[in-house]
Amino acid sequence: MKTFFIAALAALTIGGSAFAADKTAADASKLNSLVKVSFEKQFQEAENVSWTVRNSFIKASFTMLGQQVEAFFGEEGELIGTSRKIEFEKLPLLTVTKIRKDYAGYTVSEAIEFTREDDTNYYVSLSKGDKKQVLQVTPYGSVSVYRSARQ
Repeated sequence: MKTFFIAALAALTIGGSAFAADKTAADASKLNSLVKVSFEKQFQEAENVSWTVRNSFIKASFTMLGQQVEAFFGEEGELIGTSRKIEFEKLPLLTVTKIRKDYAGYTVSEAIEFTREDDTNYYVSLSKGDKKQVLQVTPYGSVSVYRSARQ
């Protein structure tokens, strides 16, 4: 389920940002330097940082203020967005009620807060048997299906 959810987030955050697939050794070191400087400037209290490099983005996974956070960067060090797990019950009350009613019988496996620039959305992963759903929730409580799949 986690891979399904991460793939959904990656598609959301990266769609439309295409980077060159072939990097020379000099480009790779410049990329790392730009991203690391940007990261250190924006997340000064980060601890236990680990990096994942993909063709279209670089992800820093770290702990900050006692929470596990992921930050996604473009090749020039620009912050694409951040994500962190949140408790499902911390979503707007009407949203929690609506999801429980509309998706009765589903199990909530995780809720993620994703912030991109000044826009924050929430993603709730649900499962019921072999059916999986990822719901997108706005800060105002609007709920829509982001992805559906079967195992």
